[in-house]
Amino acid sequence: MYKVETIVTGVLQENCYIFADDKSKEAVIIDPGDYANIIEKSIESRHYKPLMIINTHYHFDHIGANSRLKDRYDIPIAISHKDARDLPDSHKDAINLMINCEQSYEADILLKENDNISVGEYGLVVMETPGHTKGSICLYEKEIKIVFTGDTLFFESIGRYDLRGGDRGEILQSIKRLLTLDKKTVVYPGHGKVTTIEHELNFNPYV
Repeated sequence: MYKVETIVTGVLQENCYIFADDKSKEAVIIDPGDYANIIEKSIESRHYKPLMIINTHYHFDHIGANSRLKDRYDIPIAISHKDARDLPDSHKDAINLMINCEQSYEADILLKENDNISVGEYGLVVMETPGHTKGSICLYEKEIKIVFTGDTLFFESIGRYDLRGGDRGEILQSIKRLLTLDKKTVVYPGHGKVTTIEHELNFNPYV
């Protein structure tokens, strides 16, 4: 059995997810934006064994707890090969907005299309979905029909494309691709509430 825990972090209310195989207790930490202490408490109370930190993109509100969690568990940081260069400087955008954010270490693992991240008996497949940033990715588990979409697809909305590296045409193509997934697929977005591919096909105004 798998578990998905959501921890809402930081002033921008970003969704950090802990995806775990409850049998092996292996887990990955997806987009730890802040509140490292809360993430740690959740992991340790459930006796999870963290394997890695995965960033769906480099923006500061998704990476603020990277360094502390890497130090705590001695695990690698993974991000798209297209966003890796921007990761160590992403905290500067927070400083410009007068928001506290710790600097992230550089990435240890550079992800690309179709990479498979094993978590116990499950496998998260990397989908390159540019548009919010050049290196935005989603993480899809086909067998159990779940997808972590970062800031690409939201409940009845899509991610911003007016920031550096964003592109309207690219994000719309990425959305189009995501909406070809099984309609029953549960969508875990980077902000806001959980949705499904079926719901977005029916109600997302950008479709």
